[in-house]
This record gives sequence, structure tokens and C-alpha cells, in this order.
Amino acid sequence: MGDHKGCPYGMCFGLVWATTRIALRVAIMRRSTVLILVLLAICLLLLLADRVIGLGVVKGSLAWVLSPLQRAFYDGGEQVGDFWERLREAERLQEENKRLWEVVEQLTSERLRYQEIEHENQELRTLLGLRERYPELELLEAEVIGRDPTGWQQVLRVGWTTQERPREVREGMAVIAPAGLVGRVIRVYPNAADVLLITDIGSSVSAVVQTEGRPTGVVDGRWQEGTRLIMRYLPQGAVLHEGDWVLTSGLRLPPFEEEGFPPGIPIGRILHLVTVADLHQQVELVPAVDFERLEWVSIVLGTKSP
Repeated sequence: MGDHKGCPYGMCFGLVWATTRIALRVAIMRRSTVLILVLLAICLLLLLADRVIGLGVVKGSLAWVLSPLQRAFYDGGEQVGDFWERLREAERLQEENKRLWEVVEQLTSERLRYQEIEHENQELRTLLGLRERYPELELLEAEVIGRDPTGWQQVLRVGWTTQERPREVREGMAVIAPAGLVGRVIRVYPNAADVLLITDIGSSVSAVVQTEGRPTGVVDGRWQEGTRLIMRYLPQGAVLHEGDWVLTSGLRLPPFEEEGFPPGIPIGRILHLVTVADLHQQVELVPAVDFERLEWVSIVLGTKSP
């Protein structure tokens, strides 16, 4: 008991508590029930012995022996705790990364939508420029909404949303684009129409070459025969050059005598001389309009009244 008075109870308790912590840490890491019981039994024996006879020297020696082990288990516990903390942080970062990717995808989608709207607005502004270029014409803007899936005909389907139109859309009406002549209406539906392109074999347009003498002829579609446009019935003496522009002449051809093409609309440019007949010349043309990329057109409803 005298030895016990010389060794404060707090020191004994600290030794027991340190030993208990070691036991718990070892048990957690190894999950050994037997080891827990053994260490707890040792702690109880040390506590009882200290209460009865005092173990100041033994406790000091034991603390000195066990301190590296305690420190190792303490450091190992901290490492385990750090590992789980890093794991939780990695999960949080993964969730944050997923959320950021969703934001990026949303912004990308919005950017593409805005670009498409800007492209559409640019197309419409270009179409509106036709009104300034041809102020005498009444035009109806229409969007390309379909193409002939069979490939037998060069036909586009166009649609419009304007409910109040100056005039009714009819078969035979000319269809133009900012680059030039597209074709003519061949079928009409509610707020839509089918347009036969000038490249189709069933299309004929009265035309004039924009050169000295302004020779005239007829531009026929030849897409089904391997070419695109052929201009026939040109005078034998006409002087023609590659690159000369060919425009609509304004003359009316059957069977659409009532709906002629307005004069001065670009059709294409001369590519080369095809054949030389006895009385006429023929030339192949490159169309002014890129029909594969055509998205918007204007239907010529008629000529404005003076």
C-alpha cells in the first residue's frame, strides 16, 4: 500500500487506459476476440496488483516496453483513418466530376442549339435579301422538309408556317434561292408543296447567256442521265465561253404557260461545249444552287401590282 501512495492513481489508470487502447486497436485491425480478452485480463491483473502492492517500477518498465508498440498502433490507426478519409474524398470528387460532366454536356447541347438557331437566322436573313434584290416579286419563304427517298426524281418538299399569304400557292410557280433558280412547284398540300428541281429530266427552262449577243436557248435537266444541266438550241454562231452565266429569260414554256420563271434569275455557268450540231450548239452547265445543302427557299407567288 505504501508503494501505491508513492504512485498516483492517475498514472496507473493512464497505463491501463493506454493498454486498453492498444488492445482495441489490435482487435480492430486483426478482429481477434481472444486477443481482446487476453489483453483485458492483463490490464485487470496490473490494476489489481498496483492497488495491492504497487508496481511503480514495473509500470515504468512496461510503459517503456509498450510505448513503441502503442505508437505503432496509434500511427497505424491514423493511417487507417486517413485511408478512409481519402476514400470518402475520392467518392465526393467522383460525384462532383459526374455533376460537372452533366453541366458540360448541357452547355454543349445549348451551344449547338444556339449555333443552329444562328445558322437558321442567317439563312432567313439571306432569303430576306431576295426581297431587296427582286422588289417586284411577291415571295413566300419555305423550309426544305423532305426529299424524294426513291431517287427517281429530283424533288424537294417544302413547308411554310405563314397562315396569311398574299396569294395561293399553285402548281407551276417558280422556286428560287439566294444563289439562283431551284425549280417549280408540281404539287401543293396544306402549308407544303413538292418542288421539281431544274436538274430533273422533266424540267425545262427558257434561258439566256449573259454574254455579247445574249443568245437564248432551253436548259433541260439531265440528272438521271449522268449530267446535271444541258442548254440546247443555242445559235450556231453564238460566241460562248466557259464560266459565262446563264439566266432565266422570262419566256414561258409549256405546260406552264401561266406560271413563267421571272427573268434574270441565275441558273448556272457554262462548264464546256457538249456537241456542235448543224444548226445549234449545246453546252453543259454547273448549277448555281447547291441542291444537296439547300435548307430554305422562296416561292415566287407573283409580281407585285404597280
